[in-house]
Amino acid sequence: MDYIMGIDVGTSNVKAVLFDEKGTEIQVASRVSETINDGGNNEEQDMTIVWEKVKACITELMDSKVVAAEDIKGIGVTGQGEGCWLIDKEGKPLQNAILWCDGRAVAEVHKITEEHPEIGKLYHRTTGTPPLLGNQMMLLRWMKSHRKDVLDKGYKILFCKDWIRYNLTGKIGTEITDSFTSLIDAQTGKIAEDLMKELDIFEYRDYLPDPVNSDEVVGTILNSVAEETGLAKGTPVVAGALDTSATAIGLGAIHEKDACVILGTTCASEMVMRKEDCDFGAENSRYEKHPIKELYVELQPTLNGTPNIDWMLQNISNTKDFTEIDKMVESVPVGCGGVVYHPYISVAGERAPFYHPYARASFFGISQVTTREQLIRAVYEGLSLSIRDCLQNVDKHATLYLAGGGAKSPVWAQMIADVMGMKVMIPAGKELGAKGVALIAGVKLGIYRSYEEAVEKACVFKQTYEPNLKRTEKYDLLYELFRQVRIHNQQIWDYRHQMNKKIQAIKED
Repeated sequence: MDYIMGIDVGTSNVKAVLFDEKGTEIQVASRVSETINDGGNNEEQDMTIVWEKVKACITELMDSKVVAAEDIKGIGVTGQGEGCWLIDKEGKPLQNAILWCDGRAVAEVHKITEEHPEIGKLYHRTTGTPPLLGNQMMLLRWMKSHRKDVLDKGYKILFCKDWIRYNLTGKIGTEITDSFTSLIDAQTGKIAEDLMKELDIFEYRDYLPDPVNSDEVVGTILNSVAEETGLAKGTPVVAGALDTSATAIGLGAIHEKDACVILGTTCASEMVMRKEDCDFGAENSRYEKHPIKELYVELQPTLNGTPNIDWMLQNISNTKDFTEIDKMVESVPVGCGGVVYHPYISVAGERAPFYHPYARASFFGISQVTTREQLIRAVYEGLSLSIRDCLQNVDKHATLYLAGGGAKSPVWAQMIADVMGMKVMIPAGKELGAKGVALIAGVKLGIYRSYEEAVEKACVFKQTYEPNLKRTEKYDLLYELFRQVRIHNQQIWDYRHQMNKKIQAIKED
C-alpha cells in the first residue's frame, strides 16, 4: 500500500502524520509549539525551534518503523498563514517569526483604513482581503517603519509552511493559497505590485517569491534531512497549502457551495466559490484561494476561537473535564437566562467578520441569579453565534463540515447545528489539515486520479447532527441581540482604549 506524509505546522502544535491511501491516520507525532508574547500585543515564534520540532516529529514517525521509508510516496506541508518569516541570503532567520495573530501593525492599518481610506479600499479590492494586523503586506510596511535595519539585511519573506518546506528541500518559494492572503492581485493571480507602490514598499518586491500552485512538486528531501530523520532520499515534496485551505480539502469541501468551520485557535469559517461569484472588495468580505485551481474560498477566520474556552476553564469552570463541561452546558436552556457572551478575547481584537483592533470579550446580561453553568454555556453560545456572524451568506440547505479540536464535543456540534439551522457532519480522524495536503500530494503523484476520487476514498464521516428547528428559532432571536450589542460596542472599545492610554500616562508618586 502507498503512504503519504502530511506535516501541519500550527500555532500551538506541530504535527507529522502518516496516511494510507484510504485516508486512515496510521500514526501521528506531535510537539507543542511555544509562542513568545512580550506582555503586550506582540506574538512571535522562534523559527529555528519550530523547524527542530517538525524534524523531531518526522524522526519519531520514522523511528516507529510503522511503514518503510520507501513506501512514503510524497510529503505535503501546511501551516498557519500570514505573518512574517524573514530569512537572509544564507537561508537563516533574521528575527523571530511575527505571527498572524500579532497586533503590532495597528498604526499601519489605521493609516490606510482611517487616514487614507482610498488606499484601504484599493487594498481590499485588489487582494480580496481588507488590511488586517497579521497580513504580510502590513507587517512588511511595519518592518520598513520600525525595523528597517533588520529588513534591509533580508532576502526573502516566507510563510510558515514555506520555511519548513525550505528546510526539507533547500528550495525557497511559496504557493498561491498563502500568498493570496494579502500579496496577490485577485484578478491577475500575480504579486500586487501596484498596491506595493501605493504602500511605499515596492523596494522589497524581490523579497516576495512568485507563488506556484498548491500541487506543484517543488523539490525532494535533502540528503542531510533524510539521513537525520530516516526519510528516503529523493522523496518528493509538493508546495502544500494554507492550513484553512488544506483543511477544506481534508474535509472533502471540493465543490461550489460546500461550507466548513475549523474550531481551533481561530474559528475559521469557509464557503467554496467560483471566481465569477466572488465580490472582491465587498464590505466585510475576505477571499482566499482554494487549492483546486478553479475554486476560491470566502473565508472568515476569527482571531478568537478556542482560547475563549481555555480562559473559561481557567477562570470560571470548577472542572477541566470536558465530559462534565458538556453536561453543564446541556443542563442550561438556550439563551443562558439572558446572558450573551462576545468572544473577542485576543489581545489583537477581532478581524472577522469585522475588523476592530480593540475589540474585547464581554458578558452582557449578568444578574445576581446568573449561575456558573449559564456563564459556561454562554461562552459556547457566543462562539457559535460568532460562527453564524461569519457565515451570513451560507446556503442553509448545504451541509456544514466541522473540524478542529472543538468538534470533539457532541454538545457543541449540536449547538452549532441549531444556531446555523444546518446539518453538521463530523469527519473521522483529527488531522484534517495534514490530510488535505496529503491528498493534494496523492492526486499529484497519481495515487488518486482526481480530487473526487481522493475524497470518495479518503474522507469518511463519523457523526451527523440535524438541527432542532425550534432551537434555531430561538437562536434567530438571540443572534439579533448578539449582533446589535457587538455593533454598539465598537465605540465603547475605542473609548476604553483611549481611557487606558490616559490612565497609563498618569504616574503615581
